[in-house]
Amino acid sequence: MPATFATAFRAETSAGKLHDVLVVGIDNDRALAFLPASPRPDAWISDQQVSIVLQLMGLVLPVVLLSLYAARVIAAPLLEFAKAAETLRPDEGPDKPFNESGAAEIRTLARSLNEMRSRVRGMIDDRTRMLRAISHDLRTPLTRLRLRAERSAQPELKAALLKDISALSDMINDTLTYLSREMAAEKPVNADLPSLLATVCSDFSDVGFDVRYVGPERFAYRCKTRSLARAITNLVENSTKFAQAISVELSVLENGTVRISVVDDGPGLPVSLRTRVLEPFFKADTARTSSDRGGFGLGLSIVDDIVRAHGGTIELLNRAPHGLAAQMDFPTDTSCGERRRA
Repeated sequence: MPATFATAFRAETSAGKLHDVLVVGIDNDRALAFLPASPRPDAWISDQQVSIVLQLMGLVLPVVLLSLYAARVIAAPLLEFAKAAETLRPDEGPDKPFNESGAAEIRTLARSLNEMRSRVRGMIDDRTRMLRAISHDLRTPLTRLRLRAERSAQPELKAALLKDISALSDMINDTLTYLSREMAAEKPVNADLPSLLATVCSDFSDVGFDVRYVGPERFAYRCKTRSLARAITNLVENSTKFAQAISVELSVLENGTVRISVVDDGPGLPVSLRTRVLEPFFKADTARTSSDRGGFGLGLSIVDDIVRAHGGTIELLNRAPHGLAAQMDFPTDTSCGERRRA
């Protein structure tokens, strides 16, 4: 500005705040007042700091990405191994359930697991062949014993011998059923569950047991009929050893789950034995004593295998004031078409 223009800073109050105002005189009576722009605050990060951050990111980011990739390469096969191990059954499935691919260490681990699985399958097959051969070979002497017992002239001795022979035959049949693959080979068909359950109950009622069916009159469900009938028969037969009144109950839950329960008024089971009795060759005689009949402890194991083959679960529950309920839940099957209930 020309030197003749008078300029000065003044402190003026505007909107309740004190500001520095630049006043420029034009003539003796007039002047212009300018409010200077407020200075910009200092940036929260300097250019030097930005440069340092970018350099660090250039160094750290590749390391992080490489670490994530390496973890993925290692963790993914291990997760697949874990899933395969959860569903693995030593006597069924492919010969090599673990995929032998990936890093050298992963391939070595998969190869070792597959070889271990093959050895376990070999031991199971050897055990199965041995037990099957023993069970078959026992039939011949049992048949001779039965024929000799039938010719006995002593009624009491004859009855006792035939009873023991029948018990041995039942044990052999249970063993052969447990070792056979008929359950896995049977094809599922659409069946009327009430008819199947009522037939099992009638078979026991005809020989004097108090067994009744409770549930709908008609209900279609896709299942392996022979295997399921065997499972219900085993449960009812087990209940007849310890109880007087037995009921086979069929119901459908709100979520579509099919529930079959075998309920008796026997002594029940201790909590510690409810899962152990489902193991092969385990007998809970200490809890539910049977004085006249016994077995190898395979009946409930066969039931558990049949239920799991249908994708279901089994649970043993005590009833109040006494009794036991074998509760089997089967998943909804959408492939059998429309279900009918009466």
